[in-house]
Amino acid sequence: MFRTRLSRLVGIASSVLFLASCQSVGPIAIDAGRDRYNSIIQSTSKEQTLSNIIRVFNHEPTSFMDVSEVDATTSFSGNVSGGLSNIGAIAGIKSTSAGTIAGRVGSVTGGVTYSEAPIIRYTPLLGQSLVAQLITPVTVDTFEYLYDSSWSVTPLLDLSTTYLTPDLNEFYPALNIVSELFDHEAAAFAATKSELTRPQAQPGGARTSRSPSGPLTLEVASKPASPGPDDALDIYLQPFHAHQPRSEIAEGQRVLQLWVRLLWLYSGSQPKFTPQDPARCAQIGLSTDPSVLRTWDTKLGSDHANVDLNEIRRCLPNLIELRTLPVPPERARSANLSTGSPLLKTSSTLGILKAATERPHPKIAFISREVYDTIRSYSWNRDVDSLSFYTLLPETENPGDEPRPDASLDREVTTWIKQPGVNLFVYDPRKPISEDDYIRGNRRLGFMRRYILIVVGDQAPANAYVSHFSDGKWYYIAGDDEISQKNFDLVSLFLTMMAIPSAVPPIAPTIAVGGT
Repeated sequence: MFRTRLSRLVGIASSVLFLASCQSVGPIAIDAGRDRYNSIIQSTSKEQTLSNIIRVFNHEPTSFMDVSEVDATTSFSGNVSGGLSNIGAIAGIKSTSAGTIAGRVGSVTGGVTYSEAPIIRYTPLLGQSLVAQLITPVTVDTFEYLYDSSWSVTPLLDLSTTYLTPDLNEFYPALNIVSELFDHEAAAFAATKSELTRPQAQPGGARTSRSPSGPLTLEVASKPASPGPDDALDIYLQPFHAHQPRSEIAEGQRVLQLWVRLLWLYSGSQPKFTPQDPARCAQIGLSTDPSVLRTWDTKLGSDHANVDLNEIRRCLPNLIELRTLPVPPERARSANLSTGSPLLKTSSTLGILKAATERPHPKIAFISREVYDTIRSYSWNRDVDSLSFYTLLPETENPGDEPRPDASLDREVTTWIKQPGVNLFVYDPRKPISEDDYIRGNRRLGFMRRYILIVVGDQAPANAYVSHFSDGKWYYIAGDDEISQKNFDLVSLFLTMMAIPSAVPPIAPTIAVGGT
């Protein structure tokens, strides 16, 4: 009787364990494993990106090792056993000395075992795949996708492009203007196919036919060539608000001044433009001639300008085309272009890393903790929510970063930076300056920007966003450095977007989860 009850108890316990293994092991495995694998892969990916930035900074080859696959085999087992003791004793007799039951005693014991055996595949990036990922330039479509994903335009353009203008000295003057226009939400980007670089129709074939009178005729059919991928990035000036308050008129005037200045920088490189009312534009003395644009730049910058902003807009192009391909010479002549050269050159992954770390114009700073604290303490660098870069002063730049033969220009730009209320996009002091000083001042301002601050020290960081130990030094991005973190994420995204899909077939293991 007792043995029967014990057997029944063992059977019930075994059934419970069996059903638990069938119904709970799968969810338990996902709950226990997914976040752990995700977290460690994400953490090691950040460290790999940082290590490659450090390698390029130290002029060493890059190395990429991807975790291409994780197959975690889980198993769950359980056992139940039971036994009797004091066989032959009379059940139900109490021991007066020990105060316990002295009859036959039954026991049930059980055990559960959970194990996980992950199969992890690493894929080193070598050979042609490595070369393709590192040297393939970023496309204008990629740039548009990132902009549409709400990335700040200043680091996006500065990190991913080699030049924006035919004259390299005008790169930062143009970038600074574009940055402020986007800060005012007055401009937009679109990747397009330029009409100036579109291939002409090519012969598509020929056929012969005989006319009723007998002569042999040759009919040549032409078909347009394929337009190909997008090769231009257009900057559009957004329309003004139809019912803007008086407080926004000054902002609209500033926006139009910046647009006129940008047209001046790109004069001679844009498609032909004909205003809707040429006579009225001639009457107010506005055209796309560089000297006329400079005059209107000064007029719009005046606090007492009495102008109709919408009328001025109608006399100006509302887009600027940044082509990545050259314009054929015959088209450049017919369009009356002063230059048919490409206006926009995008960088490759390796180019992004090299341009960001190499002197004399680095975009990533490798600094001590003391210099890092000094840069973060500048009043203009404290608004981490709206800023997308740090602006340094000459004393916080590393030796050899930017040769500064003109000490007076450094003093003027530094004084302008320290003024309260300056947006740090366009160097534009209130006093009149020459065109040359404007170009040189904005170029110097651009070279003072850093998008990522990497602290270098002897001690392991206590609270780091990402860290890496190399050659006896710790390199890390501080845990509270939001600007560096956002731009580090952007660099990581560039590396990911240019990655080549793996050609290795996936692992196909047989995974048994649970007991059914």
